[in-house]
Amino acid sequence: MKLNTRTLAFAVALGAVAAANAADVRFWLGYGDNAFAALNGASVGSELKATSVVPAVGSTFTVSIFATSTLTTDAKYGAGALFVGFDTASTNGTGNYADAAAAEAAGGSKMLSLANAFSNKATGQDGFLGASQDAGTVDYTQTGAEKFSGVSGTGTSMRSIGLWQAFGWGTGNNVALKAGATLRLADLVVTNKGITAGTTYGDSSGENGLTLNSVANATSRSTFFATNPRTGGNPGTDVKYALTNAVPEPGTMIALVSGLAAVAARRRRK
Repeated sequence: MKLNTRTLAFAVALGAVAAANAADVRFWLGYGDNAFAALNGASVGSELKATSVVPAVGSTFTVSIFATSTLTTDAKYGAGALFVGFDTASTNGTGNYADAAAAEAAGGSKMLSLANAFSNKATGQDGFLGASQDAGTVDYTQTGAEKFSGVSGTGTSMRSIGLWQAFGWGTGNNVALKAGATLRLADLVVTNKGITAGTTYGDSSGENGLTLNSVANATSRSTFFATNPRTGGNPGTDVKYALTNAVPEPGTMIALVSGLAAVAARRRRK
């Protein structure tokens, strides 16, 4: 983690790599609450900047997971999986951590923590119902509980760890995604555990930052929306965002105010 000695306007620029599902869909993270968006001069629902400002240590902020069609024609999609990474650890990527605390303890940076479940999941989306494929509306339906794990890979090595969940749209259902349209899948609450004022997490080699991991879909889109980056054998891609803290910590503010008061007092005595 490098000391961020410049203003946000001159922050280290990390290119966000588009995660693609057979080039059909781009997955990305957006600002999920007003305060987080305002810190970055953005609006709720817009994509995180390559380096985004987070609130002070101990504060929470919300990110939203989005999927945007890159096709020029409408399409339908089946089941999928979400995986948001927050740290790195030496793991084989095939087992789960017992809980969030265990995953945080395994991580090397310990800059962030994640809520233990995705929230505000998509409902009332245009879709196709059951084997008859009648048009209707579908809801994000989780398949089993969320788990903390590492992404897939060969052998034990350093890799992204995070929260993942398999999901669908109800038994036999598909979601419809129009050409170029964007779908918000779910939200996730993140806590700043250690990104202090003037530092950036995710701008150095080996730092995970905040990632949305994905695996290219090797089967029909009507069967899979996004395959599981935890267990998939297909090439994985991810979009990575660095996080910085330009918000003075309370102790810093107290010291700054005290210093200014002392300077003012000296001036009055002169």
